[in-house]
Amino acid sequence: MGWEPPSVGCITLNTDGASKGNSGKAGGGGVFRGWKGEWLGGFAEGMGICSSVRAELRAVLQGLLVAKDKEFTKLMVKVDSMLVVGMLKGELKVNIRRHALVQQCKDLIDSSNWEVIISHCFREAS
Repeated sequence: MGWEPPSVGCITLNTDGASKGNSGKAGGGGVFRGWKGEWLGGFAEGMGICSSVRAELRAVLQGLLVAKDKEFTKLMVKVDSMLVVGMLKGELKVNIRRHALVQQCKDLIDSSNWEVIISHCFREAS
């Protein structure tokens, strides 16, 4: 099992977020790679004190914002949290504390001028 390249013309964004304790000191980030596996950029941020799920969501949101800024038109977002993937795809109920963050992500995903696919990946494959 390992990283799989996206289809030709697509960019892969792998994101991750974590917290030390739940809630605890948190951070997150992401990596952009092209269809040949080439490095296209990355980002990381400290997030203060929050839950691991919130850190995962904030990493996805930041990745979407960076991708939009870079004008990527086809994006495959790979997240190692099945809970976050389920919330973003509308398959799982969203807790009120996470609703605004999930909605921000969904609004970006649904905005025009690009195609975004959200999928789960195992930590080992990121």
